[in-house]
Amino acid sequence: MDQKRLEYFITVAEELNFTRAAQRLHVTQSTLSAGIKALEQELRTELLLRSTRSVRLTEAGSAFLPEARTAIEVLDRARAAVEPLATGLRGSLTVGVLSGLTVIDVPALAGAFHRHYPEVRLRTETSQRGTSGLIERIKESHVDVAFVGADIKDEHLRSRAIKKYEVQLLVPADHPLAGRKSVRLGDVAGESFVDMPAGFGQRRVVDDAFAKEELFRRVLIEVSDITTIADYVAHGLGVALLPPDFAAAVGDAVRTVPLADARLAWTLSVVTSATRPPTRALHAFLDLIPHHIRRDRVF
Repeated sequence: MDQKRLEYFITVAEELNFTRAAQRLHVTQSTLSAGIKALEQELRTELLLRSTRSVRLTEAGSAFLPEARTAIEVLDRARAAVEPLATGLRGSLTVGVLSGLTVIDVPALAGAFHRHYPEVRLRTETSQRGTSGLIERIKESHVDVAFVGADIKDEHLRSRAIKKYEVQLLVPADHPLAGRKSVRLGDVAGESFVDMPAGFGQRRVVDDAFAKEELFRRVLIEVSDITTIADYVAHGLGVALLPPDFAAAVGDAVRTVPLADARLAWTLSVVTSATRPPTRALHAFLDLIPHHIRRDRVF
């Protein structure tokens, strides 16, 4: 089975658009269409449903996609047995990223990776469901590696911690709790909160803590960028449970108060699949990450 045709199919399956897929692959749409058609003829089944407005996977196409990725990975490992790492490294790599992330200098990391391995197509994506969405994409073989806000304990995933965040209460400077030395979760259960949407790692830590104490809390405002939460708190729109470093940007407009009855923390991690053997491209990407961690950034 021709590797190029497999790569054509995988790219169209990711983009669900022939124009964008052709641009990513640097081929003409006619070449791309011919390659997909030849693959379908070889498999004797239709992989994609095409119309003038949309492209979507058939049931066979959905079943074939993870197998196509596995086939590419097997070919890559076969080359690795006879080629040095930097020789002939090709294929694609999809990286999941959280909104607002700057502790990892992703553009610089991508630039360094491209200079070392120019034949590997690198793609980044985010998820509206944050950590849980990116983890799901890894398990579905749509994402190869992701930066997530959780300490992962899952036999289907490999996780490497990058930075740990301790959580405290964040309140406006004029809030009645601003002068307290500490607070309990029960003291703030009746407050309106600013937080991430459900599915984000930091939100899950806080939700789990309140559920454990059988307490209910009201999230008034949800934001997808954790670095903006302190700004909302500063403007009196609620309180938050957040690492104190996130409050530095708004200065005296907010106060942080330690928790007396809970020690909450979450971890920024890099995660890959534990069920799929890592490709050489993934190994190379992981090796570059430590060189692009910004110790001076909060998140």
